[in-house]
Amino acid sequence: MSFIKRFSWVWLPLFFFAVALFTLYDYGMNWDSPIHFARGQAYLRYMLTGKTNYAGSPQYCMNSQNQSSSVDYVTGEICDRHRKVRVSEYESSLLDFNSWAAKAVYGHPAFSGIMLALSNTIFFKTLGWVEDIPAYHLYSIFTTFILALTVSIWTKQTFGTFASIIAVLTIYTFPLLAGEQHFNVKDPPMATFFTLSIYLFWLAVVKNKPKYLIFSAFAGGASFGTKFNFVFAPFILLPWILTYGKILFNKKSIKTILSKNMVIAIILYPVIVFLVFFLTWPALWSDPLKNVPEVFRYYKDIGGSSCAYTYLTPSWWKQCTNLITLKYIFFTTPPYSLFLFATGLLASIFWIKRNNYVLLLILFFFLITILRVTLSISSIYGGLRQIMEFIGPLAIISGIGTLFLRNLIAKLLLRVHLDKKSVTIFLSVLIISGFIPISLVLIKLHPNENIYFNYFIGGFKGAAESNFPGYGNTYGNAYTQGVKWLNLNATKNTKLALVSGLGQNLSRGQIRADIDYSNNYRSGYNQESEYQMLLIEGNDPLTETFRYKYLSFLNPVYTLNVEGIPLLKIWKNSKDQLKDVNFESQIEKNQNIKIIRDRDKEVVIIVLDKKKDLKGLGITFSNTECKKSLVGAKISISSDGIDYLQKAEGINNFSDREIFGYDADFVYLYPGDEAKYIKITPPKNYSCSLSDIIFSVHTFTNLYNVNP
Repeated sequence: MSFIKRFSWVWLPLFFFAVALFTLYDYGMNWDSPIHFARGQAYLRYMLTGKTNYAGSPQYCMNSQNQSSSVDYVTGEICDRHRKVRVSEYESSLLDFNSWAAKAVYGHPAFSGIMLALSNTIFFKTLGWVEDIPAYHLYSIFTTFILALTVSIWTKQTFGTFASIIAVLTIYTFPLLAGEQHFNVKDPPMATFFTLSIYLFWLAVVKNKPKYLIFSAFAGGASFGTKFNFVFAPFILLPWILTYGKILFNKKSIKTILSKNMVIAIILYPVIVFLVFFLTWPALWSDPLKNVPEVFRYYKDIGGSSCAYTYLTPSWWKQCTNLITLKYIFFTTPPYSLFLFATGLLASIFWIKRNNYVLLLILFFFLITILRVTLSISSIYGGLRQIMEFIGPLAIISGIGTLFLRNLIAKLLLRVHLDKKSVTIFLSVLIISGFIPISLVLIKLHPNENIYFNYFIGGFKGAAESNFPGYGNTYGNAYTQGVKWLNLNATKNTKLALVSGLGQNLSRGQIRADIDYSNNYRSGYNQESEYQMLLIEGNDPLTETFRYKYLSFLNPVYTLNVEGIPLLKIWKNSKDQLKDVNFESQIEKNQNIKIIRDRDKEVVIIVLDKKKDLKGLGITFSNTECKKSLVGAKISISSDGIDYLQKAEGINNFSDREIFGYDADFVYLYPGDEAKYIKITPPKNYSCSLSDIIFSVHTFTNLYNVNP
């Protein structure tokens, strides 16, 4: 057997691995990755050195405000991979082993964070081969490569090389994984170790090799130590164990099957899984009996069933079945892969007994993963990415289905006396070429592959027009494309803020050194010429807030479009970017302030002399305690004093720069809402007298430049 043929299962995954490495710098990072980077660095440092802080260690570059920067303010040194002593941006004294981030146990496990830090330590800090953040992401790319290798070798072992090739192509052309392997630091690794564990378990049983069972346990521990999806592994394995085990026990004695070493491996299996999870999370060590249940509580809170009905009752089936996951699969899987998968399901009817019932195991791997979130056994909140382990079995079933299809067509063609080898080669090439269309689509979408929707919904544009849940959500990836534009085009010594999100969503090390980044820089009507950047996605809960509505007054300076739908926008909050609006305003003189009872609670009603375009509401207090107590008050507006619209934000939800110059303790800002009545509803048990509060209403004199 030639070297190339012998290792045929590795060449295609290796090709796609190289492509992923080549495109590494095109992607951003997941918006919650920084906390995992920092926690992983703190844990790795503690485990390698016993140190709980970064005292005496080199520091990352800092700007004049002592924040991380690509260029050091004092020395002028550039903090990139060419620096003599390289330090990650996320090795921060604010997030060391003693910080809240490292001490918290109500959250995801730490295995992935430690592996990310190890990847960064090797490829950035030690070797300097890649930059800081890409060095973390190498871990996800490598684990995706392992996933492809696992699927490739498993499929080849059971159904041959051709099915293996199709399975690998299905994996790497699955848009969600094709994109997110570059920046999703939890789900691809979790899916990889999950799939590897199931494969090694199968191999251990059919080969009767206890060592593979031990390897399976370590892989399962790595998956469980990343996310808790692996708790469903027993339900995946059990149907196959019962089916194959019955046949096995009819052929061999129990003593032969369950050797001493196999029994020991079975007993050790759950112990190893738990130890990998536990030993890679130092925060658990101080009080395991208290801390470990906190992790389970976290997953119960975010991933437990929210169904109030008893399992398997008619009401449970009717009221709690959620089809959104099936819709996601149908609309975000390439149609060609869906066709091959459907063919694989058909093939399973005829081939279910082949290769030790391996198809039964793979089918249950797929079905349990999907059904657990469809039948309200567990829940997801981030789309298919949170059950990414389904991609492996989907790919294998697709590969098997393709083999079944090729054999069926070849059988028909051979009836007309065609050459068998020529027919097989022709059909193989034809079937493989079916992946060309989706490959071209992914190239066009690059690096936003994870927003892909197929033509069953009209593509990404169709998903946007139908307001499909979560359309356009890149989970922070697209920010990097905005940052690259700013680095090239933003004015010197400018400021940047996100419209929505946290400061950690962007890496300051990737932003041009003279751009000062803070979400406190949103200045609203004061227009301090800061840039504001926004990811645009479906069902965004903050679209009714002032910070969003205000942007309608500005022309964007940059728009990232996909299929004509904006994915990201950047505005410059300056007068030269204003649309045809006039921010000139006045303080209302003719206002009637009333205090009335509304549903057993005192509220303030401000009545203007007529409907006005509202700009702001100033609120001044007689003492500090009354000011603090009003935080959380609800603001409503009305045109007729009967039907009130409650605003999306409460009091004290604006930045200092937005409310500067209003000469009041609190300022509530409006995006030009037209109203005559304003209602202020204090929080429950507000003890201060409402009559002691001074209200000032700011209105626009002629917001839309309407001729009188």
